[in-house]
Amino acid sequence: MNNVSVYGSFTQALFFSGVVSIPKYLLTHYKEIGLNDLEMMVLIQILCEAESNPYPSIATLTGRMTVSTSDIEESVGRLVERKLLKIERYWNSTETKWCNSYSLVGLIDELAEFWAIERSQQLEEERALKQNQTPPQLISTQPNLPMENLVRTFEQELGRPLTQLECQNFDRWLSSHFSEELIIEALRRGVSAGIRNFRYLDSILREWEKKGLKTRAEIEVEDAYFQSRQDKKNIKPKGQARKETTTNKYDNFYL
Repeated sequence: MNNVSVYGSFTQALFFSGVVSIPKYLLTHYKEIGLNDLEMMVLIQILCEAESNPYPSIATLTGRMTVSTSDIEESVGRLVERKLLKIERYWNSTETKWCNSYSLVGLIDELAEFWAIERSQQLEEERALKQNQTPPQLISTQPNLPMENLVRTFEQELGRPLTQLECQNFDRWLSSHFSEELIIEALRRGVSAGIRNFRYLDSILREWEKKGLKTRAEIEVEDAYFQSRQDKKNIKPKGQARKETTTNKYDNFYL
């Protein structure tokens, strides 16, 4: 077989072997959402198998890469811990049994949130230019003390460094006129509920905003009023057993 025939056969085989669609936005922004190169490559390999094997084994992933099995396991574990990758169960009607599959919904949510913040910043910059505000290069670069305090407090509470995406939530909250005191109070309540999701904290802040609560003292007064109403609801007529309930007014928030 001559060289031309070999090249032609290879080209045909190459294109008919299939392609893997990787969103460009993911490839250009995975560092900003806290992914390293190995974790990104693991995701690409999982996407490569998605159509025929929705739950590729660690051995399969290791066989395609130049890292150890333990490195792959740690990368998958970190992705699952950050909820960028989720293991789900589904019924396989062909094999008539329950099987596992990887879901990337968490990763898409993270990218969507990053895109929304990025787009919001772009719109703010465009709006500032239209209003003939001071050009960005002339703005005094004073230390952002509230931002530094929030980053330090959150990192101490969460026990890990924050990602760039997570830090941008602080910019968004501070520009929406939420005080440093309220943001830390939202964190305290999230931790007390066992939830450290930034979207949960955002839902708490937005609820306070709707109620016009701007200080911790006002929030504590509103909490006391809420609790008194719950206590009245739990009072039963004589002869009926009182049902013990624990109500958290933030239970129905979107996590």
